[in-house]
Amino acid sequence: MTNRISKALAFSATAAIATTATFAQTTLISDGFELGSAADYTVVDDGSIDGADDFAFDYVAAGIPAAPRSAAGDTLGVRMTANTSAGSADARTIFHNTVVNADRYLLTVDVWMNFVGTSGTTEFGHVGVGGDGTTFNSVFSPIFGSGAFISFTGDGGSGSDFRWFRDSANTPIGDTASTTLPNSHPSYLGHGSNGSGAFFQSLFPSPPSTIAGSPGNIWTTVEVEVDNGCGVISFSFDGQLAFRGDFSGRFDGQVSLGLADAFSSVGTADQFTLFDNLLVEELPAIGTAYCAVVANSTGMGARLLASGNTAAADNDFSLCALDLPMNSFGMFVASAAADFVANPGGSTGNLCVGPLFGRGVGGGIFNSGMAGSFAATTDLAALPGAMGTTAVMAGDTVYFQAWFRDRVGSAATSNFSNGLDVTFN
Repeated sequence: MTNRISKALAFSATAAIATTATFAQTTLISDGFELGSAADYTVVDDGSIDGADDFAFDYVAAGIPAAPRSAAGDTLGVRMTANTSAGSADARTIFHNTVVNADRYLLTVDVWMNFVGTSGTTEFGHVGVGGDGTTFNSVFSPIFGSGAFISFTGDGGSGSDFRWFRDSANTPIGDTASTTLPNSHPSYLGHGSNGSGAFFQSLFPSPPSTIAGSPGNIWTTVEVEVDNGCGVISFSFDGQLAFRGDFSGRFDGQVSLGLADAFSSVGTADQFTLFDNLLVEELPAIGTAYCAVVANSTGMGARLLASGNTAAADNDFSLCALDLPMNSFGMFVASAAADFVANPGGSTGNLCVGPLFGRGVGGGIFNSGMAGSFAATTDLAALPGAMGTTAVMAGDTVYFQAWFRDRVGSAATSNFSNGLDVTFN
């Protein structure tokens, strides 16, 4: 898709008019590693077989505090080691055997990266989605993997302490970057990949971390959110968004945990990574689609979806329009009310918001490109309406729609997506 990370500008609405249905999140995978769940996983290594995966490891007995999301009395997790004797790069990945193919889902896991000393472990933990269950993950020497995963070190000093991988098969049209994405890629949100950067220094101060900018000898909760509808993946540490990027296709497949030692220095007995409280939840769709859609020149009806979340205070909400004609210009519109006007101004579609509505939600006019889609991140604090901009508040319901140019034969016209009503909380 194009323009998925475009900077937001504006629109707003007031007065809740309809209530969007609310659905509970559905648990797909839940493992506290207390019950000896090794049989639920497939272990894949790079062929060196120079490490171990210790399921049901009692890390509390080893002097490590309980993970932040553990139930009272829980003490076990899975401990991974790599390059313990051979003196060569080593990578290990454990895949949960459950295949995840939800339209929207969230992976959450607690991670502890253990070491003694000041730096130099060269070890990188990773958390992944959409894996094939047979390919180990590594962002360095070699770059290898499937689906998408985030990789990070507990002791900094690598120059690229936080990196993410996107399978080349999932590279969006128009993006030349694939596999391990460069730290200049827009998905890094300006944070870069070095733990010495301001974002990571603030995220992991020392103390409590052993080395500022890295999650060494502390627990950090890693979240990976996948939106297969809009093609957006987000990576967060302790509730703070670190990276957010686009992808084509879907990240269906197996979730993974892993460890890689990128260089030949042999790890010590004190160098290992713990994982605990793995949880994968299917997320409900955002908003409710409404209004009849007229097929455009592609033969399909344009679809409007939303990603992010509906907490107005978080201001993390995006729209994406799919199944559009290629290289078509369009925009997002929105109103505090639903409406229905067939063929407005000679359009072949149906206008489903209004009668007063704001144009240019998310920054203005977009082009669907070769992918036949466009998207925008909105600014809920200043969304455009018919009378100017106002802030979306908890309890407000907003009605959105995509409006785009099209052709019927040789005649220029326009068309619309479905409407989408969203109640914010």
